[in-house]
Amino acid sequence: MTRTGTTDTAAHGTAAEARLAWLTLQDGTFPAGRFVHSNGLECWLAQHRDAGEEDIGRLARAWLAGSVATLDAVVLAHTWRAPERAETYDRLLRTYRMSAAARTASELPGRQLAMAITRIAPGTDRTGYLARVPAGEVPGNLPVVEGLVHRHLGIGLTDAVLGSLRAALAGLFSAAVRLGRLAPLAAQRLLLDSGPSIVELAGVATSTEPADMSATAPELELYAMRHERARARLFTS
Repeated sequence: MTRTGTTDTAAHGTAAEARLAWLTLQDGTFPAGRFVHSNGLECWLAQHRDAGEEDIGRLARAWLAGSVATLDAVVLAHTWRAPERAETYDRLLRTYRMSAAARTASELPGRQLAMAITRIAPGTDRTGYLARVPAGEVPGNLPVVEGLVHRHLGIGLTDAVLGSLRAALAGLFSAAVRLGRLAPLAAQRLLLDSGPSIVELAGVATSTEPADMSATAPELELYAMRHERARARLFTS
Protein backbone atom coordinates (compact mmCIF):
# COMPACT_ATOMS: atom_id res chain seq x y z
CA MET A 1 0.00 0.00 0.00
CA THR A 2 2.97 2.29 0.31
CA ARG A 3 4.16 4.52 -2.51
CA THR A 4 7.82 4.80 -3.30
CA GLY A 5 9.71 8.05 -3.03
CA THR A 6 11.31 10.18 -0.35
CA THR A 7 8.00 11.30 1.11
CA ASP A 8 6.73 7.81 1.77
CA THR A 9 9.63 5.71 2.91
CA ALA A 10 11.43 5.65 6.25
CA ALA A 11 15.12 5.05 6.65
CA HIS A 12 15.16 2.27 9.24
CA GLY A 13 14.74 -1.49 8.90
CA THR A 14 13.68 -3.73 6.05
CA ALA A 15 10.28 -3.63 4.39
CA ALA A 16 9.30 -6.95 5.99
CA GLU A 17 10.34 -5.76 9.45
CA ALA A 18 8.39 -2.53 8.97
CA ARG A 19 5.33 -4.53 7.91
CA LEU A 20 5.58 -6.67 11.04
CA ALA A 21 5.97 -3.58 13.19
CA TRP A 22 2.87 -2.09 11.56
CA LEU A 23 0.92 -5.25 12.34
CA THR A 24 2.08 -5.07 15.94
CA LEU A 25 0.83 -1.50 16.30
CA GLN A 26 -2.52 -2.41 14.71
CA ASP A 27 -3.03 -5.39 17.02
CA GLY A 28 -5.94 -4.72 19.37
CA THR A 29 -3.88 -6.10 22.27
CA PHE A 30 -1.15 -3.48 21.86
CA PRO A 31 -1.24 -1.38 25.06
CA ALA A 32 -1.87 2.05 23.57
CA GLY A 33 -5.02 2.74 25.60
CA ARG A 34 -7.21 3.45 22.57
CA PHE A 35 -10.14 1.28 23.61
CA VAL A 36 -11.00 2.98 26.90
CA HIS A 37 -12.43 5.92 24.95
CA SER A 38 -15.70 6.02 23.03
CA ASN A 39 -15.07 9.58 21.77
CA GLY A 40 -18.60 10.58 22.74
CA LEU A 41 -20.31 7.54 21.22
CA GLU A 42 -21.47 6.19 24.58
CA CYS A 43 -23.47 9.34 25.31
CA TRP A 44 -24.67 9.57 21.68
CA LEU A 45 -26.07 6.04 21.85
CA ALA A 46 -27.75 6.79 25.17
CA GLN A 47 -29.58 9.66 23.48
CA HIS A 48 -30.35 7.69 20.30
CA ARG A 49 -31.85 4.48 21.64
CA ASP A 50 -33.32 3.50 18.29
CA ALA A 51 -30.04 3.86 16.37
CA GLY A 52 -29.13 0.71 14.49
CA GLU A 53 -26.23 -0.58 12.44
CA GLU A 54 -26.75 1.83 9.53
CA ASP A 55 -27.04 4.84 11.85
CA ILE A 56 -23.85 3.94 13.71
CA GLY A 57 -22.00 3.32 10.47
CA ARG A 58 -23.15 6.66 9.04
CA LEU A 59 -22.12 8.56 12.18
CA ALA A 60 -18.73 6.85 12.34
CA ARG A 61 -17.92 7.52 8.69
CA ALA A 62 -18.96 11.17 9.00
CA TRP A 63 -16.70 11.55 12.04
CA LEU A 64 -13.81 9.87 10.23
CA ALA A 65 -14.20 12.01 7.11
CA GLY A 66 -14.98 15.30 8.82
CA SER A 67 -12.64 15.24 11.81
CA VAL A 68 -10.08 12.43 11.83
CA ALA A 69 -8.96 12.53 8.19
CA THR A 70 -8.91 16.32 7.99
CA LEU A 71 -7.22 16.95 11.34
CA ASP A 72 -5.61 14.08 13.23
CA ALA A 73 -4.36 12.20 10.17
CA VAL A 74 -3.00 15.43 8.69
CA VAL A 75 -0.97 16.04 11.84
CA LEU A 76 0.28 12.45 11.77
CA ALA A 77 1.40 12.83 8.16
CA HIS A 78 3.25 16.09 8.74
CA THR A 79 4.90 14.78 11.91
CA TRP A 80 6.08 11.74 9.95
CA ARG A 81 7.55 14.00 7.27
CA ALA A 82 9.14 16.51 9.66
CA PRO A 83 9.73 14.90 13.08
CA GLU A 84 11.81 17.89 14.14
CA ARG A 85 8.56 19.90 14.15
CA ALA A 86 6.71 17.46 16.42
CA GLU A 87 6.20 19.97 19.22
CA THR A 88 4.83 22.59 16.83
CA TYR A 89 2.26 20.13 15.45
CA ASP A 90 1.48 18.80 18.92
CA ARG A 91 0.63 22.20 20.36
CA LEU A 92 -1.22 23.21 17.19
CA LEU A 93 -3.46 20.14 17.37
CA ARG A 94 -4.28 20.87 21.00
CA THR A 95 -5.81 24.20 19.98
CA TYR A 96 -8.40 22.28 17.95
CA ARG A 97 -9.60 20.25 20.95
CA MET A 98 -12.73 22.00 22.22
CA SER A 99 -13.16 20.03 25.43
CA ALA A 100 -11.26 18.31 28.19
CA ALA A 101 -12.76 15.01 26.98
CA ALA A 102 -11.35 15.51 23.49
CA ARG A 103 -7.92 16.33 24.87
CA THR A 104 -8.02 13.30 27.16
CA ALA A 105 -9.03 10.96 24.32
CA SER A 106 -6.03 12.12 22.31
CA GLU A 107 -3.36 12.72 24.91
CA LEU A 108 -3.79 9.69 27.17
CA PRO A 109 -3.38 7.15 24.33
CA GLY A 110 -0.47 9.22 23.02
CA ARG A 111 1.21 9.01 26.40
CA GLN A 112 0.53 5.27 26.62
CA LEU A 113 1.97 4.65 23.15
CA ALA A 114 5.06 6.73 23.90
CA MET A 115 5.69 4.85 27.14
CA ALA A 116 5.17 1.48 25.50
CA ILE A 117 7.38 2.10 22.50
CA THR A 118 10.30 3.49 24.51
CA ARG A 119 10.24 0.31 26.61
CA ILE A 120 9.89 -2.30 23.89
CA ALA A 121 11.46 -0.91 20.71
CA PRO A 122 15.25 -1.05 20.46
CA GLY A 123 16.94 2.14 19.45
CA THR A 124 14.16 4.47 20.55
CA ASP A 125 15.58 7.86 21.46
CA ARG A 126 15.02 8.03 25.21
CA THR A 127 16.06 11.67 25.38
CA GLY A 128 14.02 12.97 22.43
CA TYR A 129 10.42 13.99 21.96
CA LEU A 130 8.91 10.61 22.77
CA ALA A 131 10.64 10.70 26.16
CA ARG A 132 9.15 14.12 26.90
CA VAL A 133 5.58 12.89 26.39
CA PRO A 134 5.30 10.56 29.44
CA ALA A 135 7.01 13.22 31.54
CA GLY A 136 4.16 15.61 30.72
CA GLU A 137 6.50 18.21 29.24
CA VAL A 138 4.49 18.27 25.99
CA PRO A 139 0.84 17.41 25.19
CA GLY A 140 1.66 14.12 23.44
CA ASN A 141 -1.37 13.93 21.17
CA LEU A 142 -1.76 10.46 19.69
CA PRO A 143 -1.37 11.52 16.01
CA VAL A 144 1.97 13.18 16.79
CA VAL A 145 3.25 10.19 18.72
CA GLU A 146 2.00 7.83 16.00
CA GLY A 147 3.83 9.82 13.34
CA LEU A 148 7.09 9.61 15.29
CA VAL A 149 6.68 5.93 16.15
CA HIS A 150 5.77 4.84 12.64
CA ARG A 151 8.72 6.69 11.16
CA HIS A 152 11.09 5.25 13.77
CA LEU A 153 9.91 1.73 12.98
CA GLY A 154 10.39 2.22 9.25
CA ILE A 155 6.69 2.22 8.42
CA GLY A 156 5.85 4.20 5.28
CA LEU A 157 3.74 7.34 5.37
CA THR A 158 0.73 5.92 3.53
CA ASP A 159 0.58 2.81 5.70
CA ALA A 160 0.93 4.94 8.83
CA VAL A 161 -2.04 7.08 7.84
CA LEU A 162 -4.13 4.12 6.66
CA GLY A 163 -3.50 2.34 9.95
CA SER A 164 -4.43 5.36 12.01
CA LEU A 165 -7.68 5.93 10.12
CA ARG A 166 -8.64 2.28 10.33
CA ALA A 167 -7.79 2.15 14.05
CA ALA A 168 -9.96 5.21 14.75
CA LEU A 169 -12.93 3.65 12.97
CA ALA A 170 -12.35 0.24 14.55
CA GLY A 171 -12.21 1.85 17.98
CA LEU A 172 -15.59 3.49 17.49
CA PHE A 173 -17.19 0.27 16.26
CA SER A 174 -15.58 -1.65 19.12
CA ALA A 175 -17.16 0.79 21.59
CA ALA A 176 -20.58 0.17 20.01
CA VAL A 177 -20.05 -3.59 20.36
CA ARG A 178 -19.03 -3.30 24.01
CA LEU A 179 -22.07 -1.15 24.66
CA GLY A 180 -24.29 -3.88 23.22
CA ARG A 181 -25.52 -1.78 20.31
CA LEU A 182 -23.64 -3.46 17.47
CA ALA A 183 -23.03 -7.14 16.80
CA PRO A 184 -19.36 -8.14 16.39
CA LEU A 185 -19.84 -9.40 12.84
CA ALA A 186 -21.77 -6.26 11.93
CA ALA A 187 -18.84 -4.18 13.19
CA GLN A 188 -16.42 -6.15 11.03
CA ARG A 189 -18.70 -5.80 8.02
CA LEU A 190 -18.89 -2.04 8.48
CA LEU A 191 -15.13 -1.86 8.85
CA LEU A 192 -14.51 -3.93 5.72
CA ASP A 193 -17.07 -1.97 3.69
CA SER A 194 -15.30 1.24 4.72
CA GLY A 195 -12.04 0.14 3.06
CA PRO A 196 -12.38 2.22 -0.13
CA SER A 197 -13.38 5.28 1.89
CA ILE A 198 -10.39 4.87 4.21
CA VAL A 199 -8.03 4.69 1.23
CA GLU A 200 -9.57 7.84 -0.25
CA LEU A 201 -9.37 9.68 3.07
CA ALA A 202 -5.71 8.70 3.46
CA GLY A 203 -5.07 10.54 0.21
CA VAL A 204 -6.87 13.59 1.57
CA ALA A 205 -4.86 13.51 4.79
CA THR A 206 -1.47 13.21 3.10
CA SER A 207 -2.19 16.07 0.69
CA THR A 208 -3.61 18.58 3.20
CA GLU A 209 -1.41 21.37 4.54
CA PRO A 210 -1.52 22.31 8.26
CA ALA A 211 -3.06 25.68 7.38
CA ASP A 212 -5.98 23.85 5.77
CA MET A 213 -6.73 21.48 8.64
CA SER A 214 -10.31 21.41 9.87
CA ALA A 215 -12.79 19.51 12.01
CA THR A 216 -16.29 19.86 10.60
CA ALA A 217 -18.02 16.94 12.32
CA PRO A 218 -18.36 18.10 15.94
CA GLU A 219 -21.37 15.97 16.87
CA LEU A 220 -19.43 13.31 18.76
CA GLU A 221 -17.26 15.89 20.50
CA LEU A 222 -20.38 17.66 21.76
CA TYR A 223 -21.66 14.37 23.14
CA ALA A 224 -18.25 13.76 24.69
CA MET A 225 -18.73 16.98 26.66
CA ARG A 226 -22.04 15.64 27.98
CA HIS A 227 -20.34 12.35 28.75
CA GLU A 228 -18.01 14.13 31.18
CA ARG A 229 -21.01 14.90 33.41
CA ALA A 230 -22.61 11.45 33.24
CA ARG A 231 -22.94 9.72 36.60
CA ALA A 232 -22.53 6.21 35.21
CA ARG A 233 -20.31 5.44 32.24
CA LEU A 234 -18.31 2.58 30.80
CA PHE A 235 -15.78 4.62 28.85
CA THR A 236 -13.41 7.42 29.88
CA SER A 237 -14.68 9.74 27.16
